[in-house]
Amino acid sequence: MLRDLSSIGKERKLLGISQRELAKMAGVSQSLISKVENGQMVPNYDVALRIIRALELVREKKGLSRAREIMSSPVISVSPKDSLRKAISLMEEHGISQLPVISNGKVVGSLTEEAIINRIGSISMETLVEEVMGSPFPIFPPDTSVALIKEALLYYQAVLIQENGSIVGIITKSDLVRNLERI
Repeated sequence: MLRDLSSIGKERKLLGISQRELAKMAGVSQSLISKVENGQMVPNYDVALRIIRALELVREKKGLSRAREIMSSPVISVSPKDSLRKAISLMEEHGISQLPVISNGKVVGSLTEEAIINRIGSISMETLVEEVMGSPFPIFPPDTSVALIKEALLYYQAVLIQENGSIVGIITKSDLVRNLERI
């Protein structure tokens, strides 16, 4: 399965290479890279694959890690119909501050300590998770560069890692800190 190309510009910049360098490595023109990055063109499968492989080669040369290397697994989650009592108990038991909310194998939201704290006074331990949950965490494939994950974690409490339609891992800021020497 081919990944989405909407983030190649950001990834290219994080890797510290120019459009011209990426184009040369992928065997395409610099203007094609520019058009793809700006969403003005969707390349054919072969060209997209060459661009992705070129980015992967740069990542490998720079020794950059991938999401699968630092993710925490298995993912601890709750259902929208679970009580806050259960969710808080899971958070305490596992020493975590956020949970993905999953229903029938699909990510439908997220629950964070911050969301719970913001609702103190209007909720109880029996309140359902669905009444407090926020938007789902972003989802990335396992081969995503850690540099891109780091950028996402500037805006989100966590990111989820999905492979073959299943959530297989989660990455938080503490995972980045814990793996600092590998990144």
